[in-house]
Amino acid sequence: MTELHLDLTIDKLSGPTKEHIKVNNYWAAVGLDRYHKNSKAEFEFNIDGISTKNIVTWDSKFPKVAMKEDKDIANHGGVALAWFVMSVIMDYKYVEQTEIGDGVDYRFSKTEPDDDDLNFLDEEYHFVEISGILEEKKSNTLVNRIKNKHEQINRGSKRDQSSSVVVTLFAKPTTVKEIHK
Repeated sequence: MTELHLDLTIDKLSGPTKEHIKVNNYWAAVGLDRYHKNSKAEFEFNIDGISTKNIVTWDSKFPKVAMKEDKDIANHGGVALAWFVMSVIMDYKYVEQTEIGDGVDYRFSKTEPDDDDLNFLDEEYHFVEISGILEEKKSNTLVNRIKNKHEQINRGSKRDQSSSVVVTLFAKPTTVKEIHK
């Protein structure tokens, strides 16, 4: 089983600053540390119906005093794991945040745009709606969250664009990426 460090995203993905990526990784580490020991876990990645397992490691040696809110841990940590999947596993090189109302959180590209190229076509991007769940409870399950995220894309302005849902469950280290149809 391959061992992959969450910080691989820092060198693989451009758009956000390295510091921004690292802070999201810290949020993910706080969530993962709740359920897993020694800054490592056997992670299941289900990418478009194909399941693989890797050992994922992360940095846990940082102050956590400002990272206690469960919703923020799930949200920012979910973003970190989605960025990890899209860059490290799927080889996307660039990400930028989308607008409220688009129905998706981010758009990814396999190439980094030139600084002077301001006329990006949506067809050049893959849009992703992201979510994180610390642990499953009642109706807040991985399956239900994935369904809800597909419904959110359907309500947004990017519903006809190339897009996916990426959801991470921290307690049972699993990240699912599904193409939106």
